[in-house]
Amino acid sequence: MNPATGPVFVNGAEPGDSLLVEIQKVVLADVGFLAVKAGVGLLAHRADKYVTKIIPIQNGIAHFSDRIQFPVRPMVGVIGTAPSGEGISTGYPGPHGGNMDNNEVKEGAKIHLPVFVPGALLGIGDVHASMGDGEISMVGFEACAEVTVKIDLLKGETITRPWIETADGRWVTTGDNLDPEQAMRIACEEMVHLLMKRWDLSFEEAYMLATAYADLAICQVCQPGEFPVTTRMSIPEEKTRFVVG
Repeated sequence: MNPATGPVFVNGAEPGDSLLVEIQKVVLADVGFLAVKAGVGLLAHRADKYVTKIIPIQNGIAHFSDRIQFPVRPMVGVIGTAPSGEGISTGYPGPHGGNMDNNEVKEGAKIHLPVFVPGALLGIGDVHASMGDGEISMVGFEACAEVTVKIDLLKGETITRPWIETADGRWVTTGDNLDPEQAMRIACEEMVHLLMKRWDLSFEEAYMLATAYADLAICQVCQPGEFPVTTRMSIPEEKTRFVVG
């Protein structure tokens, strides 16, 4: 289950536009939970029973046990617009965004989302108090939250997939596919295309910069072959590291 609030109808949004959604604040509830599901996740062969653990959150610290505490890292697992054609579950990622489970979707991030239908129909949800890259058990540290966002409509700014501007000055592209290799390839293709467009580079120049300085990562790989793997690629933008003239 990937609950999401929405859809939010954005006045004036039409196919071919894009949304810029800034995550301004994420306020967590004071409790969350972790779980192991029988036969689920990368270690499904060892997970033979259901176990749920309720975890208090106090002053930004998760109290896993009397001996173990860790700081929370709130992130938004689901953010996306409505795809064209038939509807899709909020549990699935795609070119519209959706269940990307991307740790870069957090406070301060600005997410660019394509618009495929009139009004965009934005949905946001599936907040985690923290989630390791990979979400290997198929369950993050689930928690209720209030998320404050600012939505800007970018008329005529056509994009094919979501990408992110982080608070610390990085550009992040995304990918997803049942095949992990193809999911990684999509994130790489999107990064090279973004560099070509934003910095006026040839394919070869953008490809070289990506291999030299961009980082490729898995966002979610909980059920490879059965559920789409999600990926990301990030690079510092020109204001922080590069001088682009």
